[in-house]
Amino acid sequence: MKVYGSPRQVLSQVEQVLSARPQAHGSPLEKAVEVLSGGRHYTWVGIYLAVSANFTQKLAGGGEPHPGQMARPETRSKVIVSIKLAGRELGLLDAESDRENAFGTEDRVLLENVAALVARFLTGPGKYLARKARESAAG
Repeated sequence: MKVYGSPRQVLSQVEQVLSARPQAHGSPLEKAVEVLSGGRHYTWVGIYLAVSANFTQKLAGGGEPHPGQMARPETRSKVIVSIKLAGRELGLLDAESDRENAFGTEDRVLLENVAALVARFLTGPGKYLARKARESAAG
């Protein structure tokens, strides 16, 4: 049986991943997604950047649909959290689980805190990822 980490442990791991010096291989956002999926009961996690008023670009996560579209076939619960900084919407954090009613208050608070970390990352050391995603969406 898989043992999941506490929200505090998972949040601390995500914070470490996003504050580490970027390396040539692998996006810090992909690593954060791996920590969330591996540390909790989430079967899939995606991070999306708001490119325009009605278009988002996936920055991390598997080959899944846009967060507003249908969930994966095995998904029984889904939660989408806004990634905001100073009231400005930067994107979305999408988490899915194959368990019914999988997301409680504890998970919601964890995902909101992770979204805040991602927002700071995208406006700080991860600006290059946001710029690259916007350029690929425009071109």
